[in-house]
Amino acid sequence: MEKVEEKKIVEEKKEEKKEEKKVVEQKVEQKKIEEKKPIKKEFDPNQLSFLPKEVAPPRQENNKGLDNQTRRDIDELYGEEFGDLGTAEKDFIRNNLRDIGRITQKYLEYPQVAAYLGQDGTNAVEFYLHPNGDITDLKIIIGSEYKMLDDNTLKTIQIAYKDYPRPKTKTLIRIRVRYYLGGN
Repeated sequence: MEKVEEKKIVEEKKEEKKEEKKVVEQKVEQKKIEEKKPIKKEFDPNQLSFLPKEVAPPRQENNKGLDNQTRRDIDELYGEEFGDLGTAEKDFIRNNLRDIGRITQKYLEYPQVAAYLGQDGTNAVEFYLHPNGDITDLKIIIGSEYKMLDDNTLKTIQIAYKDYPRPKTKTLIRIRVRYYLGGN
């Protein structure tokens, strides 16, 4: 009879080992998949921008601390001439060029006929901004390929300049104006 009892003990140990197994549940979250809507190429005045979507050039020592767009505009629109400007002019440009672009954009309206014809592009203007707030020598320095857009840029600057920050000395301002219809 002793042998029978030994078997019972062995069987009980096997049962204990079986109970030690753990059940691990994994929760899987389901993500909603949204359908993509087709892009319409329609004129949207909110899509007007002074900021082209291109990569900024490498940082230059004299432009440290500037945002990429301002640095790029200074490099591309002023080039080496920027080094010839006075300290007050350079400081004003570094600190205010972006604001001048934003103010201009606030007044910018896309010419309806140009939008209808699908005309878009980028141009750049140059003018002198004086301490009293006046501007002189306003001209297009890089055309957009469309006279209607270039003329509209000149007209917009002539309206917007009254809100520009004023420099301490006569300062050469160059800004880029981008006309974008969207959907490209």
